[in-house]
Amino acid sequence: MSGESDEHILARDMVDVHGAEAATVARENARAAALAGQAMQAKSWIRVLGIIQRSSGQSSAAQSPDDIAHENKKSIGMNQ
Repeated sequence: MSGESDEHILARDMVDVHGAEAATVARENARAAALAGQAMQAKSWIRVLGIIQRSSGQSSAAQSPDDIAHENKKSIGMNQ
């Protein structure tokens, strides 16, 4: 595509498929890769997460600590 990196394309596709949950899915994928010892894959997912957050205006710096804690609990199924 028109000069877009694979990570940008993946981020856009993830938002198309997962909508508002795209950042959560990317975060979970980064965590799973890190726990599996796949450092390069984890770093790639972290870059994809950053792209998703920047495109939706959801950077961690813009979120309150309570919002981040809620999001993290939600991603591991603690907040029903």
